Amino acid sequence: MPLREIQESVQQIAEAVASVLRVEVEIADHHLLRIAGTGQTQPGVLRTMAGEDHVYRSSLFAGQPVVITHPGEDDRCKPCMHYGNCAETGEICCPIQMDGKNVGVIGLLAFDPSQRERLFTDVDSILNFLQKIAELIASKLKEHLMYVEQQLTLEKLRVLMDELDKAMLIVDQSDRIVQANQRARQYLQLQTFATEGSARAKEWITAIRKVDSSGITPKKVMLAVGEEEKEFLFAIKPIQLEGTTREWVITIDDVREVVEIARQVGGFERQDAFSRIVGNSAAIAQAKEVARRVADSESTVLLYGESGTGKELFAKAVHQESQRRNLPFVSINCAAIPEHLLESELFGYEDGSFTGARRGGKIGLLEAASRGTIFLDEIGDMPLHVQGKLLRVLQEREIMRVGSTGRTIPLKARIIAATHHDLRSRVEQGAFRMDLFYRLYVIPIFLPSLKERREDILIIANDCLQRCSQRLGKNVIGFSQETQAILFHYDWPGNVRELANAIEYAVNMETSALIETKSLPLELREKRERVEVSGRTSTSDMNLPLNLKELERAAIQQALSQVEQTRGRKEDAAEWLGISRATLFRKIKEYGLS
Repeated sequence: MPLREIQESVQQIAEAVASVLRVEVEIADHHLLRIAGTGQTQPGVLRTMAGEDHVYRSSLFAGQPVVITHPGEDDRCKPCMHYGNCAETGEICCPIQMDGKNVGVIGLLAFDPSQRERLFTDVDSILNFLQKIAELIASKLKEHLMYVEQQLTLEKLRVLMDELDKAMLIVDQSDRIVQANQRARQYLQLQTFATEGSARAKEWITAIRKVDSSGITPKKVMLAVGEEEKEFLFAIKPIQLEGTTREWVITIDDVREVVEIARQVGGFERQDAFSRIVGNSAAIAQAKEVARRVADSESTVLLYGESGTGKELFAKAVHQESQRRNLPFVSINCAAIPEHLLESELFGYEDGSFTGARRGGKIGLLEAASRGTIFLDEIGDMPLHVQGKLLRVLQEREIMRVGSTGRTIPLKARIIAATHHDLRSRVEQGAFRMDLFYRLYVIPIFLPSLKERREDILIIANDCLQRCSQRLGKNVIGFSQETQAILFHYDWPGNVRELANAIEYAVNMETSALIETKSLPLELREKRERVEVSGRTSTSDMNLPLNLKELERAAIQQALSQVEQTRGRKEDAAEWLGISRATLFRKIKEYGLS
């Protein structure tokens, strides 16, 4: 509660008192800093009174007035630097109190016989007057502090209003807009003209009041903003004081924005299906880009790569990004269906076509897909005689059921095939038809193995960890440094599928917040142990520093992906990584990340 904040007012009070009583006035705060002064004390204003503040100090601490009739001789003046040689001829001081606390001292000083006589002729009256002046100063300080608190509250209110997603106006009884938050200023373009008393603003309020009084719901109003008419939803509530309405709060929402939000919340806004494919390496990014470009095409797509690289996930993403997204997606694993059943499962069969056939026949999976998408997984393992029939289907775009006498069914579905085999080698070996190969090899998309995109390993591992921990109800949030190194350097012959299984195993085994090496599957731990036993720990593939750049890039990419999913800022990623914002942006540029 510093008196210094109202120094100008205190100085004016001191000068007024000095002119009335014709003595000198001195006022100090609770730190005994001279706040105001007249006559001989004025040059010391805003300077400490150290060394000459003993009488004021005793009055301040005791909370009582002090009268010194003989300065320089009074025992209470002994600590003063001017004791025995004081220029004053008399002194009366009184504490300034506010809410029970001493906040300063006011003193009346005499420096000659005439001032002394005026000071001590009626001491009781002088003390009573001095206490009233002290109360006046305290009330001035209290008024100032209340004003400061009020301004702070208003500023908090302004900041909170500006942070609201809703547009908010405060309107007075004359229908003037007295306050508008940032969203309202954007909606109504209030920054382009003065709002108070403007004809346009009054038109808005009049229109809002008219709709409000009509009782129509929902409350919608058309307002002329700039050169166009905009439709808003609104609500209006009174601000009352002692039962009297003083102002109104009006909140408005742009109808177009509300509809757009409803579309997104209701699932009408389609998310990028390829966002489910985790990873940002150049190889996987290229595969996603090609797949995204051909999603709406009718061309046949061939996905090839090692087992577990996510071929079905890619196929589903292509389907979801196509115009067929609301139609069936039929997945057929050509290696999982017994050879003698594969033909009938694919093409269907007619009633009585073979022993054990269902009465009435059965629709085939190619037919069941209708206008949707057929995913032929592991097509490289399809028997040769079925390959011939599939070739005819792709050429003629017609299906003939097993046992049919010639009736054909149009094939309207799109074909996506996948294999972990090198189909060219299978063609050379005679295990795959060359003509079918070229029918399928229209839009080939290579899906790299994990060891070919190691920078994605930790990103995928963390994604699996998050989903698995949530599903299993475990509070496992990350990996130890050593575990990260093992995951990064392991070759993952089973690719993403193997990695996901390893993470699920580790989440089940782990009892702490971080997955330690002891919780990893045996084959991962055994490889690490073999490396250590072989004496190649310092130079092996398991040695972290050998690929520090790759690990750093992966960690940064992982952090960026995490803040993107939570709609955070890049600054949050820097904090998560334990590096400065400048370092993060430099690394992003260095590694070509975004």
